[in-house]
Amino acid sequence: MAVVLRSRATASVRAMRVIGHRGTPTGPRHTENTLPAVVAALEAGADGVEVDVRTTADGVLVLAHDPDLGRVLGTGVGTGPVVAETPSAALRALRLPGGAHVSTLDEVLDLAADSRALVVAEVKAGLGARRARTAVLLADHLHGRRRRRPGADRVVPSSFDTVSARALAGCGTVGGAVILEPWQEPRRMAGWARRCGLTELHLSVEHVRRDPGLVADLHATGMAVAAGIVDDPEESARLARLGVDLLCTDAVARVGRRRGAVVPAGTASGRPAGAARGGRRRGPRRGRGEGLSAAQAGTRPSSSR
Repeated sequence: MAVVLRSRATASVRAMRVIGHRGTPTGPRHTENTLPAVVAALEAGADGVEVDVRTTADGVLVLAHDPDLGRVLGTGVGTGPVVAETPSAALRALRLPGGAHVSTLDEVLDLAADSRALVVAEVKAGLGARRARTAVLLADHLHGRRRRRPGADRVVPSSFDTVSARALAGCGTVGGAVILEPWQEPRRMAGWARRCGLTELHLSVEHVRRDPGLVADLHATGMAVAAGIVDDPEESARLARLGVDLLCTDAVARVGRRRGAVVPAGTASGRPAGAARGGRRRGPRRGRGEGLSAAQAGTRPSSSR
């Protein structure tokens, strides 16, 4: 996933941040993971957006959730150009529903920098030897942007893939996250994440529904907590009261009005990196985390969130 948060003045308390899923609001007017969708989400009141990052055949970082573009083009999953096998110029020449083109990550980062927004970019892992290719390219790219424009970007890289997440630790200007499937154990993964230098756990909402005390326990380990996908205002208010730092939603305007509770200030997606305290819809993920046991990373097929 990648996220964009508006910068706010520091206060003694800060509300739970709400971000649009894949640049929501999505729908007939705005194709997911495009610059118009990102702009629309921010205009609808989102603190930011989540976007997905893949690498083209010629090494350009672009926004795309699926391995191919068939679903967003309307021709069906598996029928469109495969992002990793297609040059960026060919992808950019396509016109998506609503007239948008395939957006580059740089377009979103530049938009975010202009408005002092935070981008949390979800890296999609490749297959086999190319598993961490996007993560490695993103790490180098973020370091390059930091050299060229110190302090401009506010970025939290994230990934379901533990190899990619670990490769990105320390590359974000705000923090770094690993995203968990509903069947993964957050307390165990928190220990692994901290050892890798990550600062956030991005949870499925099912984790918190099953275990309301989880958020406080994770905060006690120094980890910030995000949750999604939540479109119900009552549930979003409950998660805010539990201390969730960052909420991902497809219903920005509806959920944003009910975020309610507050958490300590001085954070990006909730809490400062390393502070001592304080159903997503996704495609399949592959691969077990390097350095993790099967019990830690899990070997079940990934859910589609």
